[in-house]
Amino acid sequence: MTLGQKLKTLLKENSMTQKDLAERLDVSRQAVGKWVNDKGIPEVGKLVQISNLFGVSTDYLLKEDYEEKSISEENSISEENSISEEKAVTKNDVSNSGYYVSQEMLDGYMSYSRQNVKLITGGISLFILSNVFGTFEHNSMLMSLLYWLTMTSGIILIIWHFFQIKQYQEIKNEHLAFDDKVLGEFKKQREIRRKRYAVMIIAGVVILMASSEIERFFMIYFGQTACNVIGWIADTVWLSLIIWAGMSMHIDSIIIKNTEHPPKNSRMKKYRWVYMALPVTVIAVLIGIITNAWSPYAPIIILFCCLLVTTCKLLIESREKDE
Repeated sequence: MTLGQKLKTLLKENSMTQKDLAERLDVSRQAVGKWVNDKGIPEVGKLVQISNLFGVSTDYLLKEDYEEKSISEENSISEENSISEEKAVTKNDVSNSGYYVSQEMLDGYMSYSRQNVKLITGGISLFILSNVFGTFEHNSMLMSLLYWLTMTSGIILIIWHFFQIKQYQEIKNEHLAFDDKVLGEFKKQREIRRKRYAVMIIAGVVILMASSEIERFFMIYFGQTACNVIGWIADTVWLSLIIWAGMSMHIDSIIIKNTEHPPKNSRMKKYRWVYMALPVTVIAVLIGIITNAWSPYAPIIILFCCLLVTTCKLLIESREKDE
């Protein structure tokens, strides 16, 4: 049997449609159609997801001469035969305890997540840093151009992040299972990273607390323009350090949390940030007005862009479901 024939059989046995499989794998229905009709092969990550979903091995999916019983069939046989029961349990220990994540999938998730951290941190940093070009007393056309180019680049990076195709959603939404060696190595590396992130957060806090004194020094010896430039650079640095470290620590915590406890499922979980967006924006605007740490308009613009992107994503998802 070919991969497509096996997929058709698995879909039929589990009373699923191609659309159902596409939604579970977070891919388009057209992609599943190509797989089923043997016009394409899923990537490695999707093959692992399919094998976990239907309880079959990747060897069974890829090798035409490989025959394998599904986990449900093995379990039904094991109830009738006490001898085979022990073997079935041994084989299915990992998959029954959660969504199995291989070393390759874990590495892919970490690489993908770090790329998102870079996009968000870079976008916010450029957005704040653009104010440097507006601090010069003789605000020339060149400075205005640099200001808008830098700000626009930051906004584009943030929007680009939100419009990317979401990957590795199972790691965020499923109860995870690892090989002991893989999980042990991850925890060891996590502890090393946590120390590095702690140093980044401490450095960010120190820069934040010392920024006023640094600005005063530059004000006395170099003038108001240099003071403003250093102030915006300092704000960019401390905020970037804290955002980078905080998001990176959250990425690691997702793995540990979902390994120890099954996550609570919620269809609108990924949009729950909207409920906190307004009060956070108000607070950010007030901080900008009182401390002059950033432009009071910046949080409003960021909120508007995020809401616009979220609305577009909801419309796109709604259209895909209707199709």
